[in-house]
Amino acid sequence: MQKTEQKRVRREAALRHVPVQARASFTLEAIIDAASEILQTQGVDAVTTRKVAARAGVSVGAVYQYFPDKEAILMQISERIMDEASIDASPELFRLNRQSLDELLQALFQRTVRTEMRLLGLGKDFYRRYARQMQFGRAQGLGRGEVSSAQLVANMEQLLRVHAEEVGEADGELAAFMLVRGMRMLLATLVEERPELLESPSLVPMLVRISRAMTDARLEEGEREASGQDGEVAARP
Repeated sequence: MQKTEQKRVRREAALRHVPVQARASFTLEAIIDAASEILQTQGVDAVTTRKVAARAGVSVGAVYQYFPDKEAILMQISERIMDEASIDASPELFRLNRQSLDELLQALFQRTVRTEMRLLGLGKDFYRRYARQMQFGRAQGLGRGEVSSAQLVANMEQLLRVHAEEVGEADGELAAFMLVRGMRMLLATLVEERPELLESPSLVPMLVRISRAMTDARLEEGEREASGQDGEVAARP
């Protein structure tokens, strides 16, 4: 999805009216729940404002009071899943900040895979159209709501600073960018082309290794040194 399209979808996903009273909040929740039920049972194309209103037991006008169209409703479902995952992950992220970087990355990716599977469970078409552009890091406690890619990169960079002793890459900003944007694209491609591999027990450890290669140049230096030593040994008569 192009940047202009992403901005359009995000703009449409914004609520027209933020409920204050309990009754209004109940109506909004009923609308989102109704859309989720239709999505799960009939697919993304079956979600229409008229069907959502009927399932929620409200008027079509009540739906339009909160959402400009069905695209905004579906985007809101995706947004809420990500925010729920972020809220749930925050305590663990805070605790793991004091552990090793490998332990932290493993927990982040385990949560990432679970969230990807939850989003995919709403249908491949839904995932492609309303979840693919989500940022890595958002569902892992690094940000929620209308958080930008730049903010997530800055949050990831700060997280890497906390583990400075384990991060050998001098360009922390680049490492953070590659983690936030690069891993998002990698996972999105995996979900779209080989979703069954999400269940592989090798996936999380592999993602951790890729991430560590991005964040610690010393690993490559150690491999070169080891390779040089082996070559010297092999060259001896």
